Amino acid sequence: MLLGLLTLFSQRLAHDFTEKAQVPTSIIALETNSTEDKPSVLGIFFIPTPTLYVPIPTIPTFTTPKSSYRIAIIGDSMVDTMGERMEYLEAALKARYPRTQFELYNYGRGSERVADGLKRIDNHFANNDRRFDPLSSIHPDIIIVGSFAYNPYFPPNRDQHHQDLLTLNERMKQITPEVYQLIEIAPMRNGFGMGPQGVNWDPTTAYTHTGFILEQIESAKQVAHETNTPLIDVFTPSVTKDDGSGRSDLVSTADHIHPSVAGHQFMAEIIAKKIVFR
Repeated sequence: MLLGLLTLFSQRLAHDFTEKAQVPTSIIALETNSTEDKPSVLGIFFIPTPTLYVPIPTIPTFTTPKSSYRIAIIGDSMVDTMGERMEYLEAALKARYPRTQFELYNYGRGSERVADGLKRIDNHFANNDRRFDPLSSIHPDIIIVGSFAYNPYFPPNRDQHHQDLLTLNERMKQITPEVYQLIEIAPMRNGFGMGPQGVNWDPTTAYTHTGFILEQIESAKQVAHETNTPLIDVFTPSVTKDDGSGRSDLVSTADHIHPSVAGHQFMAEIIAKKIVFR
């Protein structure tokens, strides 16, 4: 009889403990539906904090009326350094127009003024790995004209730069009506030309030279206005000071003249956004 009472008491105690120790259904469901190992403390299940999903922003893409376009750009070393195949602009264009093919022609050459650019229109072009037919004969859909501002006339002659750039724009529009005037990044007024590959002028000479550059950039802006040519303005968003000095991160530390990689990407993005494909 005593054994029977002990058995009955044990069964009742186990029943009471089970009722009091039951875990809420929601927690059981959460635990059994998870495939991850969760830490537990004294039998209490761990409930993970939800992670907020943040979608990765995507670059909007666009289509063009034609499946392919031929683009030529002419200028001084600010154009020349865009790359043999204009890789920076190519990447920026393909990001926006992934289904369009682009043929890009870099007619840029360093240390040349607008008058030198005029000679390249009807002559074969050779520079580094580039070997092109005359710009007038390749039938580009679009031509981008650099400002040639970084190579002032000597003695400085803003009026001559202005007149030559007007003539260059007029000649380009005889080749295609789709012509754009480019004004490049702002120069570093302090430290211009300093570096292992720079001209390393004294500070006064360098600062004076950048003043001539700014005059010719303004001249190019006026040419665009006078000829009703769309302006690709890389200059204005790159200026950081009232004296026209530009952002240091956009300029190469090798010479503090030409664009850095970030500078070329910056310029290419603005060009790609400005061009209208017809």
